[in-house]
Formats: sequence, structure tokens, C-alpha cells
Amino acid sequence: MLKKLKILSVFLVFFFMLPIITGLLPFPNNQKYEPPMAEEKQVVYASSNVQSDKTAEDVTATEVTATGDSSASDVTPTMDSFDVLFVFTHSQETYKPFVKSQTGTVAVYDDQANLLSMSKAMEDYFKLNGLNATTLDVDIMAETVKQGKTMASSYSTARTFLSQELKENKYDLILDIHRDATGHKQSTVTHKDVGYAKTAFVIGAENPNYKTNLSQANALNQALNQIVPDISRGIIEKSGDGVDGVYNQDLSNNLLLIEIGGIENTEDEVYRTIAVLAQAIAKTYVN
Repeated sequence: MLKKLKILSVFLVFFFMLPIITGLLPFPNNQKYEPPMAEEKQVVYASSNVQSDKTAEDVTATEVTATGDSSASDVTPTMDSFDVLFVFTHSQETYKPFVKSQTGTVAVYDDQANLLSMSKAMEDYFKLNGLNATTLDVDIMAETVKQGKTMASSYSTARTFLSQELKENKYDLILDIHRDATGHKQSTVTHKDVGYAKTAFVIGAENPNYKTNLSQANALNQALNQIVPDISRGIIEKSGDGVDGVYNQDLSNNLLLIEIGGIENTEDEVYRTIAVLAQAIAKTYVN
């Protein structure tokens, strides 16, 4: 009886140890299973290769998911790059789809999700095209309200900050970026099944730099439409009663006011156009 118990004990120990022994043997299917890591989403920007024969598909070869997060990309300008300053005189202008995605509400002006908050992503698009872009980091509309003035006084508010900036730094091009009030049909162009926010240049005809500004706007207008046909609505000259007529363009002969899209354009449509604009500037001024 004792002998049978010993034999049974040996068998029980053997079957208990069998999985452990098997795990130590070099069988082909015995590797430790590692679950796949979730791929981290990264911001994808338009191509930085600027060539004269480049098509719009090259500019938007990958879908844009830019968020404006400063940690989203490692983008640095090239040596001796072309210096661009972004100004947002109507800093809280925004796009309905963009505000809705950020706050859940629908608005055409917002103190958080607006043109100014999109500036970091815009800078990155320019830097990828060899343009050293920086932003006049002032919420000009908030400053205007703080001074007890109306929105019509935004240009005089901006003038104070812009004048000081231009005393301290020099720029090859200054872009005062705005959003138009038109609907989606008027503010969007589709090229080969891809949507872009349309642009328009506004030139104050009552400033001493009028001819130079107009010449530069014409050159950029043509370059934009060569990349994406009809992406630019052209140039709007402003003068006379009831309009500014200057738009601070007397501060620099390199200051252009550009409208990008309308109130219903999506974030992607706007960023695609920023990418095209960066390429147009690189082709016109740098190349």
C-alpha cells in the first residue's frame, strides 16, 4: 500500500511540474506574449519640400490633425530663414466648427478658441517651408475691451503693440491674419476632392506704402492660385468714408492683411490653406 502511495505521489509531482518544465524548453511557440503598444498620434504637417512644380496634392498629402500644442512637433527653421510676423488685430475671430470642437458651443468670436490660439500650428507650417514665423502674442481684442473701446478701435490698439515690436525686431513680411464673415460656399474652394479655405488680401489705399503693398499682394495672389486654382479671391482695396483705409500698413511696406476662410470653414480647411500660403511665400520671396 505504501509503495502504491509513493508511485502515485511521484506521478502527481511529475504532472504538477510538467507545465513549468515545458515553459523552460525552447519550443517555437513558447515566446512570451507582449500586447502591441497603442500608436501615439502625432501632428502631421504639410511637406517642407518647396519646389516650383509642386502640386496641391503634395502640400496636403496627409490629413492635417494639428492642435497647436508646442510639444506636438520638433520643427526648427532653416539657417538665414525668411522672418515672418503674425499679427491678429481681430484676435478673437474664429470658425464655428473649430469653436464647437473645442468648447461644444457655436460662435464666430471666442476668447479661447480663436485665430490667436491657432497661431502655434500656423508657425509650424511656415517653419516647415523654411520661413521663421513668430506671433505678436497679444490678445488685441481683449486689450481693446480693457481700454473701454469698441472693436472698431482694434487697429489703433494693435498699432501700439506692433510699433513697439517693429522698433525691436525686423521682419521680411508681416501678415495681419483675419477671418471673413462669408458662408462656407463663398469661403471654400475644392481642388481634386480636397477642401481649402479661400483667401483674400485687403490693402488700405490711403497709406504711403500702398503701391508696394499692392505689388506684394499681387505676387502672392498669383502664387496661391498657381498652387490651388481659385484659392484666392483676389485683392480688395479700401479707401474713402466709413473704412479704415490704412490698416496699419503705413508702419511697414511689408505688411499685408489677409483673410483666411469664413465663419463656417473647418480647422482642417484653414490649416491646408496656411500650408499653401507658406509655400506661396517661399516660392515668391525665398526661391
